Amino acid sequence: MLFRGEVASTPHRFSASEGFVERLEGEERRRAIPVERILPILQLSRSTTLLDIGAGIGYFSIPISKEIKSVIALDLEPKMFEVLSGRIESLGVSNIHLLRGDMLSLPLADGFVDHVFAAFVYHEVASTSKLIHECCRVLRSHGRLTILDFQKKETGIGPPVSERKTPAQVLRAVSGKFKLLSRTDEDIYYILNLAKVS
Repeated sequence: MLFRGEVASTPHRFSASEGFVERLEGEERRRAIPVERILPILQLSRSTTLLDIGAGIGYFSIPISKEIKSVIALDLEPKMFEVLSGRIESLGVSNIHLLRGDMLSLPLADGFVDHVFAAFVYHEVASTSKLIHECCRVLRSHGRLTILDFQKKETGIGPPVSERKTPAQVLRAVSGKFKLLSRTDEDIYYILNLAKVS
């Protein structure tokens, strides 16, 4: 069974207010966070089922869908789904499945996905331990978790520095459940590729 039920106890902090599409996919963001440079770091496989947590309007889900078997795009914000659904339809994408739910209580069965991708959401969650537990739960044995987030410094885009987490903080939080496969540090963001321990 795919769904465990939809929940809405932890809203996504990013506001889908006026101009949110431009903020998420505008030229400034594309220069700062180039998808074409990030995707190869993920080491995706054609056989992969990937869960994109906080998928938004598909900034990553759509390009990732071209590289793998299927994408489950999870978000809580209806406006995001409306935009993403329209994009999927207009592009004729058939392997992105929309799922509305809470990232701290993922509406997926245990061991359902091969890879969890969490881009710019780790700093937003109320309980990182719950997020890590849920990612671990829905991943198959030795599945992969990729955390992409803002460096803990002023970068011109992104949340206040006080809300950000360093790579070291993330690695301490995942210790015992995940092991580090690779780390990439750019001026604005970092990428941690992790493997489920068992």
